[in-house]
Amino acid sequence: MKSPATLIAIAAVTGCTTLDESNSVLAGVRITASAIQSESTDVSDLADMSHRHTGVDFVRSNPEACSNQLLGYDRLARDELDSGDIRVVNWNIQKGRDPQWTTDLATFQGDPDLVIIQEASLDSHAWGVVTADQYHSFSPGYRTMQSQTGVMTVSATKPLRQCNFVSVEPWIRTPKATLITEYGLTDTDQTLLVVNIHAVSFTFGTRVFQEQIRQAQSVLDHHTGPILLSGDFNTWRGRRTEILNQMTDGLRLEMVAYDEDHRKRVFGLPLDHIYTRGLEVLEATTRVTNSSDHNPMSVRLRL
Repeated sequence: MKSPATLIAIAAVTGCTTLDESNSVLAGVRITASAIQSESTDVSDLADMSHRHTGVDFVRSNPEACSNQLLGYDRLARDELDSGDIRVVNWNIQKGRDPQWTTDLATFQGDPDLVIIQEASLDSHAWGVVTADQYHSFSPGYRTMQSQTGVMTVSATKPLRQCNFVSVEPWIRTPKATLITEYGLTDTDQTLLVVNIHAVSFTFGTRVFQEQIRQAQSVLDHHTGPILLSGDFNTWRGRRTEILNQMTDGLRLEMVAYDEDHRKRVFGLPLDHIYTRGLEVLEATTRVTNSSDHNPMSVRLRL
């Protein structure tokens, strides 16, 4: 059955940006983000973005340009994650409606190197408390007159590059974001590519979902190093899971298995996933919380 509406755009908010010139301050934290207008916007305006924008103007996606930017990093000057111990948390925090989510996040042992968030609210002052000393890369998705939400990747080191993509829900016309960031690693010339995705959900068929997945794949196809693919994939139908598996199999990505699996399920199928390539899983678990309608996943990795 075909979707009753047509996809308006699968778009990159700016394609890619080099993050050397993309620092901004929001609630006391360091934010890196691409401009959200079709013409280049100074990211120093990011802090009040959600209060002054009445809509998002999309530009057409250009995954090839994204891949070229990701391949063009400076090997001589970069921050690096510890390739021997990379701690990751992934969580859809339900727009941070329950302030208890910050306490729940803080209970994870050690300081995560990567916190991969879906439904992050840009207006939340919690970022200045719970992840104050880290870098925050943001890709805008759904917004109201009061709040801008999207996907956010919080990292212990500064990302080398960032690409933002947006897909539009065909029924309710709300955008869902994909964020791709690249990080240097210690003791190797390889870089880690991290994909943070919040997949479209409200569709009859799977065409829009498949296009969003293929958009990310078109960038990952050009990366030869380790990959971390993580997010809320809204895989509540078997066909959606099949499409995702086709992509991950083609990229030789392996699904992370958990010692305790408390991931949110719909029709018996988990919505949230973490996939890796070129990384060894040391630990992986999930945790039951009441501060979101999803439960967080955590994993420790090494090259």
